[in-house]
Amino acid sequence: MTKPILFALLLLIASPAWPDAVFPGLQVEVTREGRQYSFAASFDTSLHQCAAYHYLTDYEAARELPGVVESLAFREAPDRVRVERTADEHVLFFHVRLRSVMEYTEQPFERISFTQLSGDSKIFSGDWEIEPNAGGSKLRFRGVWEPDTLIPLFIIDHFARNGLIERFSAIARLAEARKDRLAGDCAMPSLAKNGG
Repeated sequence: MTKPILFALLLLIASPAWPDAVFPGLQVEVTREGRQYSFAASFDTSLHQCAAYHYLTDYEAARELPGVVESLAFREAPDRVRVERTADEHVLFFHVRLRSVMEYTEQPFERISFTQLSGDSKIFSGDWEIEPNAGGSKLRFRGVWEPDTLIPLFIIDHFARNGLIERFSAIARLAEARKDRLAGDCAMPSLAKNGG
């Protein structure tokens, strides 16, 4: 099997999220037009705007998410970072290693956008937006993805939503778990001023 086919199988065979594993208040939408999928997700976090921004721009912390084994960040300009990420997935008897190189563009403390430079998808791009609210902030994700696979898209349609709910729940939980550590970053004027 080629890597793109195995990547599609990850979506198909991934265990659906258990009801109690869904992060409270998480909203996820998936639509498809032709071969391209559009994703939208949002959740509230107790992280205030500055801390939420530091969370989203701590690219190497992605290693704490399930399946991510390596995430290396290289700052190329004051507002631009290249991230090389590797994930290991186990599907039945298969072990799959997925790699991607992404470019992130930062707009402190409001938005982070990204696009895939190379990897196992034809297209993957999107952005995170941070909206302050009374309890901390709301994180909103929008993305476009075009798989590079021979698996029929109607099959991917059926399973994409559950996999995304599981992944965004993990992202939201990690944000809450790192709350105390991130709050200290915002107390330091130099970090808050430079956005990381």
